[in-house]
Amino acid sequence: TDRKNKKRSPRDKNKMSIGNETSRGEGKSGTKLKQISEKVEELQEQIRNGRPPEVIHPKFLIQGGRSSSEYILSITSGWCGYESPVLSGISISLGWGEKAALLGDNGSGKTTLFKAILRDPAVKTGGEWALPRTSDIGYLDQHYSILDPGDTVEEVIRRVRPGKPYPEIRKHLNRFLFRKQEEISARVETLSGGEKARLSLARIAAHPPRLLLLDEITNNVDRETRDHIVQVL
Repeated sequence: TDRKNKKRSPRDKNKMSIGNETSRGEGKSGTKLKQISEKVEELQEQIRNGRPPEVIHPKFLIQGGRSSSEYILSITSGWCGYESPVLSGISISLGWGEKAALLGDNGSGKTTLFKAILRDPAVKTGGEWALPRTSDIGYLDQHYSILDPGDTVEEVIRRVRPGKPYPEIRKHLNRFLFRKQEEISARVETLSGGEKARLSLARIAAHPPRLLLLDEITNNVDRETRDHIVQVL
């Protein structure tokens, strides 16, 4: 009885305190490990359901002239417009490998000049214009007007390369991230802006042009598609 009623020494109390703290620590550690384990599982699930960044490996080139000194485009004292000139005093020449940026406010006539270079019948021109054939000009604009909404992805490429075997068309489209059968068979009207941009680039690359016109092409695309456009160009 005396032993039962004997008061515990401070040393015994310390042992109890340490024991309790250890138990609580083990409980906290267990909870923490469980939380980490759940977080790892969540991240693994995200990786499984996600996808690595897509990389385009395009085969794309701009055809050169017959010689490096040949002008691909030359306009002297030119004007273009509709009922009246929108732009006048146009003088520009571009040779093989040269690039030019056309800058101006909205409505200043940039797209009108592009349409004139493309020989749009609605646009009138004057002066001296030496231009490539329309079939040798690649044109990519923010509305992807080179695509027919009713065509499938495959038909878009087949129109510019009618004799190309189907496996080669598939391989070409694969480079522009059209890989599944449902993507190849999808109609243009169902595609997103980014998909239309990639398909437009694929179409141009299927018949490489001597002259490439780019008209505000990144207005309607996300950052990933902008990166794809940079890779292609």
